Amino acid sequence: MISKNKKTGTEYIDISQSNNSTQKVRNFPVISLFTGAGGLDIGLEDAGLHTVSCVEYDTDCRETLRYNRPEWKLFEDGIKIEEGKIRKRIPGDIRDIEVDELLALSGLEKGQASLVVGGAPCQPFSNIGKKLGKNDERNGDLFLEFVRMVKGIEPEAFIFENVVGITQGKHSDVIEYMVEKFKGLGYGISYTVLNAANYGVPQRRERFFLIGIKGVENPAFPFPTNFKDEKHYQMFIKDLDTIPFKKHNKWVSVNEAFEKIPASNIERPDFALMNISEKVVDRMTYIKQGENFKALPMDLRPQCWKNGKHQGNDTFGRLISDLPSVTIRTAGYNPAKGMYIHPFENRGLSTIEMASLQSFPYDWTFKVKNREKVTLVSGGKQIGNAVPPGLAKALGIAIKKQLLAKDSKSVQTQSELVA
Repeated sequence: MISKNKKTGTEYIDISQSNNSTQKVRNFPVISLFTGAGGLDIGLEDAGLHTVSCVEYDTDCRETLRYNRPEWKLFEDGIKIEEGKIRKRIPGDIRDIEVDELLALSGLEKGQASLVVGGAPCQPFSNIGKKLGKNDERNGDLFLEFVRMVKGIEPEAFIFENVVGITQGKHSDVIEYMVEKFKGLGYGISYTVLNAANYGVPQRRERFFLIGIKGVENPAFPFPTNFKDEKHYQMFIKDLDTIPFKKHNKWVSVNEAFEKIPASNIERPDFALMNISEKVVDRMTYIKQGENFKALPMDLRPQCWKNGKHQGNDTFGRLISDLPSVTIRTAGYNPAKGMYIHPFENRGLSTIEMASLQSFPYDWTFKVKNREKVTLVSGGKQIGNAVPPGLAKALGIAIKKQLLAKDSKSVQTQSELVA
């Protein structure tokens, strides 16, 4: 069932009933760009699609992908032949990879991929930092590489993901450019912002998604499976033309996520926890759930928190146990960077707890090249930059349903022509 928001025009498809048995009669190969630590691909895998190849620049992320999914082919060719000459290139640099090379690695011909997915590095469009957008000299133009790959690969559908900041007025030309190009390639286009908590992820993380499907005029997003409460549910459905179901699940809380983590997690090689001084621990004793540094007595605040210039609303905050967490960023292990104090203990979050709040499966192990143990910086970066697998699964189910519906419609049309 498709539901349409009469005000925004956004359409939603019911994903409460999904059947992976269709995998037996149809393959759903995925080519993954800007793969990172694999969050988007894990979710798609759970939805019944499978990643055949990955392009990722970060060395540690490639180690993580190689360790957990050796069958996912990584583009790591450091040699390129141009006009009969051999030159070196950086493995995983999408700017230096040709479409034909990626198709060959994937074992696919043009038009055979079900999906091309990925999110260009989000820092240029983030609300944190300089917000340079496409003018960022390092990676602000990487969305163009996503467009280039979709154009050359010609998948049935694609998913482009980024931070909510890309929707800001000064970046609107990026979205307009992509919509124009993709529509010119024959894709129906939809875009919106989705909250991961609405799909069973224990984190209130909002991300921008632009999806395209050939032969589908207005691709639908997954209808939320989880709501904060009845009021939240009623607010969401009030502008819909049809209601797919009346029963819904509650948001998954921090406490529910943490209760699933085995006590043995501290023995994992990818377990890392920030060392906290006694002075900082003492400060934490003053912070209740939902409070931040503003609850501290003035004599316990660092100078930068005394002068009123610091505007962070969640800095040195304690997580609320019975709600999903705030957005887990790359420094989610550091309480000074957000609401990242453990809800019950006077410490920061471990990498395993960060991964849990991102909905990574417990058996997914984060690696660092040439090291046995993960570092806080690398682990935090891999986890914080990922698309939550739970959200990705919902998207995967929604797109797969629409591809199958299109197949069914095509078969019916052919039958009518034969008749």
